[in-house]
Amino acid sequence: MAGPGARHAARPPVRRLSGAGAGMRLTRLALRHYGPFAEAALDLSAEPGCVNLVVAPNGAGKSVLRAAFGDLLFGIGMQTPMGFRHGYGGMQVSAEGVAPDGRRFAFTRRKGKGAGPLLGPDGAPLDPGLLPGLLGGADRPLLERLFALDTALLRAGGAGLLASGGALAEALLQAAGGLRPAQRLGQELLAARDRLAPPRKSAQRPFYEALDRLKSARDALRGNLLRPAQWRERERALEEAARRLEEARAGAARAAATLRRLERVRRLAPALRRHDAAAAWLAENAHAPLLPADLAGRIQAASEQAARAASGAGEAARQHQALAADAAALAPSAPWLERAGRIAALREAAGAAARAREALPALARELRDTERLVEDRLHGLGFAGEAGGGVAGAAALVPPPGLLEKARRLTGEHAPLAEAEREAPRRLERLRAACREAEAALAALPPARDAAALEALEALLAASRAGGEPAARLAEARRAVAEAESAWAGRAARLPAAWRAAGALRALAPPGAALLERRAAALRAAEMALRDAGAEEARAGAALAGSRERLAALEQGGCLPGAAALAEARGRRDAAWHRLREQGWKAAEAEAYRLLVAEADHVADLRFAGAGRLREADMLAETVARQQAAWDEARRAASAARGALEAARQGWAALLAPLGLDAGTAPEELPALFAAREEALDAAAACERARAALAERAERQAADARRLAALLGDPAAAGAPDGTALPVLLDRAGAVLREARASATERALRRQAALDRREELAEAERDALERTRRLEGWRAEWGAVLAALRRPAEEGPAEGAAALELLGQLGPLLRQAEALAERHGAATAELAAFTAEAAGLCAELGEAAPADPVLASRHLATRLEEEQSCLARRDALRQQAEAAARAAAAQEREAAARREELGAAIAAAGAGMLEEAVRRLALAAERERREAAREAALAEILEGQDGTGQDWTGQNGLDLAALRAEQAAHPPEALEAALEAAREAGAAAQRAAEGAAEDRARAEAELQRLGADGAAQAAAAEEQAALARIGQVLEEAVLLQAARSLLGAAMEGVQEAGDDARLRRIGAVFAALTEGAYPALAAREDEKGVAHLLARRAAPEGEETGVEALSEGTRDQLFLALRLVAIEDHVAAATPLPFLGDDILQSFDDGRAAAALRALRAFSRTTQVILLTHHRHLAVLAGQALPAGALHVRALPG
Repeated sequence: MAGPGARHAARPPVRRLSGAGAGMRLTRLALRHYGPFAEAALDLSAEPGCVNLVVAPNGAGKSVLRAAFGDLLFGIGMQTPMGFRHGYGGMQVSAEGVAPDGRRFAFTRRKGKGAGPLLGPDGAPLDPGLLPGLLGGADRPLLERLFALDTALLRAGGAGLLASGGALAEALLQAAGGLRPAQRLGQELLAARDRLAPPRKSAQRPFYEALDRLKSARDALRGNLLRPAQWRERERALEEAARRLEEARAGAARAAATLRRLERVRRLAPALRRHDAAAAWLAENAHAPLLPADLAGRIQAASEQAARAASGAGEAARQHQALAADAAALAPSAPWLERAGRIAALREAAGAAARAREALPALARELRDTERLVEDRLHGLGFAGEAGGGVAGAAALVPPPGLLEKARRLTGEHAPLAEAEREAPRRLERLRAACREAEAALAALPPARDAAALEALEALLAASRAGGEPAARLAEARRAVAEAESAWAGRAARLPAAWRAAGALRALAPPGAALLERRAAALRAAEMALRDAGAEEARAGAALAGSRERLAALEQGGCLPGAAALAEARGRRDAAWHRLREQGWKAAEAEAYRLLVAEADHVADLRFAGAGRLREADMLAETVARQQAAWDEARRAASAARGALEAARQGWAALLAPLGLDAGTAPEELPALFAAREEALDAAAACERARAALAERAERQAADARRLAALLGDPAAAGAPDGTALPVLLDRAGAVLREARASATERALRRQAALDRREELAEAERDALERTRRLEGWRAEWGAVLAALRRPAEEGPAEGAAALELLGQLGPLLRQAEALAERHGAATAELAAFTAEAAGLCAELGEAAPADPVLASRHLATRLEEEQSCLARRDALRQQAEAAARAAAAQEREAAARREELGAAIAAAGAGMLEEAVRRLALAAERERREAAREAALAEILEGQDGTGQDWTGQNGLDLAALRAEQAAHPPEALEAALEAAREAGAAAQRAAEGAAEDRARAEAELQRLGADGAAQAAAAEEQAALARIGQVLEEAVLLQAARSLLGAAMEGVQEAGDDARLRRIGAVFAALTEGAYPALAAREDEKGVAHLLARRAAPEGEETGVEALSEGTRDQLFLALRLVAIEDHVAAATPLPFLGDDILQSFDDGRAAAALRALRAFSRTTQVILLTHHRHLAVLAGQALPAGALHVRALPG
C-alpha cells in the first residue's frame, strides 16, 4: 500500500480487451479519509490470465475495500458508516484502469449529495456518462448479487444446495443470485391467494365472508314483506306526540325567559350600586382638580434627589479637609531620596559580592590541583626538566591538534597492515591449491552428448505434449466417449419405446407441422367445446333447480287468490247490489249483500297482504319455464360436442399411429417429444464423433511413440498401435533430456569454478603487493610524526599510544588552569569595589562604617524603601484631597438644580408649598378613581359582562331607569324564591318535552319498521353487493394463482436450460476445483419431474453422489463452480464487473485451494479477479500453483 499521491513513472502496457465479455479492469484503487484509512492505495494487475491476491490480517480493512469498490462505481451514500474515524470531510475513492476498448481512464468519487461528484485527475468534474459506458448498465445490486462473493455467501450457497436437495433450477438461480427473490415471490403469491380464498373454508377470509353476506341477504329478502296493519293508528299516535312536544317546548321557553329576567336582576344589582355611589361622590366634589398623571412621581423624585444632592455636597467638603491635613503631616528625607539609584545598584550587587566572597577559597584550591595535574603529565612525558616556567612554560610543549589526530590514525592503521603482511603467504598458497583442484575436476568430466540429437528429442517431446499430457488427453477422449454414450442413453431413455433405437430414430418421418397443428387445434377445440357445453349444462341445471326450490318454498305458505278470484267476488257483490236496488231493501238480501261485500274485501286484503309474495311467485314461474328450455338446449349441445370430440380423437389417433405413439398422447406433449428426438439425434451424432476422435487420438499417439522410440535407439519400445506406450517413452525421453541438461550444467559450473579460482589467485597476488607498499609508507609517516612530537625514533605504536594519551590530556588541563586563574582575579576585584561603594554611602548619609558590606547594603535599601513609601503616601493624599474638592463643587451644583426642579413641580400642582401640593395630588387621584369606577360599572351594565365571560348583550337592551325599576320590582329578599320557582317550572317543561320526543321517535320508528318495501330493497342491495364482492375476490385469487403458475413454469424453464452444455461447463469447472475427484456432473429427475444435481466420482469410477452426501467444503466448491459459470453466462450478453472474492478459499485444503487458484486464473480471462485473504500462506501456495506472471500479490498493512 502507498499514498494516493504516489505514481509510477511508467506503467506496463495492457493488452487490448475485446469480445462480448470485455469489461473494465482496475490498475489502481486509492482511498482517502475512508474507513480506517487516512491515505492508502493499492496497485492491481489488469492483465487477462493474472490473479490479484491482496493479503491482509483480520480487521485490516478487507471489508472496507469491498465497500469502497461499490462506492467508487455507484456513489458514496449520505449515511455511509465509513466516516467512523476521519468523518465525512475529504472522503474520496479514486481509481485508474483500462476500459473495454483498451483506453486508460482515471476518476475520483467524493462524498457529496446524491451519488457524490465524479472528478477527473485534475479535479475537474467529469461527464456523468463516463461510468455508464464503463459499467454497461450494471448497478450495485448486480455487483453484490453476482460479482462479489465472501465466506458467508459461499457457505450460504452450499447450505442452500443442501436444503434444496440439489434441485437443478434452484441451484442455477441461487448461483446467479436470484433464488431467494424467486422463492420469496412464489410464497408471497400463494400467501396473497390464501388471504383472499384459501382452499379450506375460513370465516375470516374475504371470499367466505362474502358468501356469508350473500346467504344473510337472501334470508332477509325472504323475511321482509310488507304488513300495513295498524298504519293509521300509528300515524295518529305520531301526531299526538308531536302536539305534546310543541306545547312542552313553548312552556320551557316561557320558563327560560322568566329565569333570564330574574338572573339579570340579581347580576346587575352590584354594578348599579357602584355606579350610583361613584356618581354621588363626583357630584359632591366637583371642585377636585385634574392634574397630569406623572406629576406625583415628578414631585417625589425631585424632592428625594434634592435631599441626596445636599447631603453629598457636605460629605465631599469634609473629606477634602481631612485629606489635606493628613498630607501636610508627612515629610520624607531628601538626602536618602537623592541617592536612591546608588543604593539600589549596591543592593543588586550584594548577591554577586556574597557569592564571590564564598567562591574565592574553592577557586584557589581548584587552581592548585589543576597545576599539580599538569606537572604530573609533564613528568610522564619526560619533560619535567624542560618546563622551566611551570604551567606557563608547559604550553609550548602541547602539539597541534592535527598532529595528534594524525598520530592516532597511524597507531590504529598499524595492526591490520602488520597482520595482512603475515597472512599473505599462507593465503596465496591456499588459492594455488584450489586452482589446481578446480582444473582437475573439469578435466575429469565425461565428453558432452550430441547437441543436434538432443534438440530433435526435445522438439518431439514438446510437440507430443503441446495440447497436454498424452495420457490425460487419451483418458479425456475416452471419458468423452463414455459421456457421449451416457448422454445418448439418457436421451434415449426419455423417448417412447419405439424411438429408442438410433436407426429407427433416424428413419422416423414425423408429419408436417401444419397437419399436426390442424389436428391438434381440432382436438383442442372439440375438448374446449365439450367443456363449455358441459359447464353450460351444469350451470343451466343448477339454475333451474334453484328456481324450483325457491318456488316450492313460496308455495309452502299457502295458495294465494289470483286476480280472477278477486274479480269473481266483486262480481257477486255488484250483482247483489243491483238486486237490492231493483227489489228493495229486504232484510235477507241486505244480509247477503253485507256478506258478499265482506268476502270481496277479504279477498282484496289477502292479495294486498301477499302482493310481494304473489309477484315473486309469478316471476319464478316464468323463470322456471325459461330455464327448463335453456337446460334442454344445453343437453342437446353437450351431446353434439361429445360426438365431435370422439371424431377429433379418432383423427388424432390415426395421425399418431405411424409414429408409434399412443393415441392418448396429448398435442402439448409432441413438441417436447420432437425436441427430445432432436436432442437424442444430436447425442447419437456426438457419440459417433467422440468415438472417431478417440481413434484419431490413439493413432496420433502411436505415431509419436514410434518416432520417440527411433530417437531413443529402441524401436521395439513403440509398443501396441493404440498409443499406450507413448507416456512411458515420453518419461524416458524426459529423463534423457534432464540427464543431458544436468551434465551440461555441471560442466559449465566446473568451468566457471576454474576461472573463478584463477581470478581469485591473481587478485590475491595483487593485494599482497599493495599491502607491502602501504606498510612501507606507514613506517615513513610514523617516523616523521615521532620527530614532530619530540619522541624517540625507536618508539613503537604501542608506546606511542600512551604518550599520545598524555599529550592529549595536557592541552585541556592547561586551558582549565588559565580559566581558573582568570576567575579568581575577577572575583577578588569585584569584592573590593563593592566594599568601597558601601563605605562611601554610609559616610555620606551619616551611618556608621560597615563591618560587613553585604549587611550594610541591605540596611541602606530598607531605609530607602521607608523614605520612598512616605513620599508616595504624601503624593497620594494630595491627589485625593484635590479630587474631594472637585466632587464637593459638583455636588453643590447638583443640589441647586434639584431644588429648581422641585419648585417647578410644586407650581405645576397649583401650590406654593410641598404640603399643599401633596394634598391636591391626593384629591386628583380620588377623582380619577371615582370616574373610572363609574365608567366600569356603566360598561358592565350596558355590555352585560359580569366577570364570567357570558354575553348578556341581547338581554340588556334597557336604559338605567328601566333597570332601576326592574330592581325595585324584585327586592333582594324575594329574589331567590322567584329564581327557584322559575327553575322548577323550566325543569318540568323540559321533562315533558323529553317524554313527548321519545313518544314521537317510537312512533316514527314503528312506521319505518312497517315499511317493508325499504327493508326488502336494502336486502336486495346487500345481495347484489355480496355477489359483486365474490366476483372481485375470485378474480384477484385467480390472477394470483395464474402468476404463481407462471413463476413455476419459469422455474421449470430454468431447470431445462440447465441441461447439456451448461451442465457440462459447470462439471468441467467443478472437476478442476476438486482436482478431478468429481470429473463430471449429471442431472436426474425425481418422481415429481424435478431435476437434481448429481456429482460423478472418479473412484469408484462412474458412481454418482447426491449433494447431501458431499462434504461441506465440496458443496462450497460446487457453489463456486455454479457462480463462475453464471458470471460467464452474464458476461456473454453484458459488460462484466471485476470479480471480488473475500476469503472464499477458507474451507479449501491446500490441494483444492491450488486447483481453485488455477481455475480462477483461467476465469480471469473472462473478467478481472481480485481475491482478499488473511491467510499469508495462500500467497506462497499461489506462487507455487500459478506460472510466472499469473499472480499479482499486494499486502494491506494491518
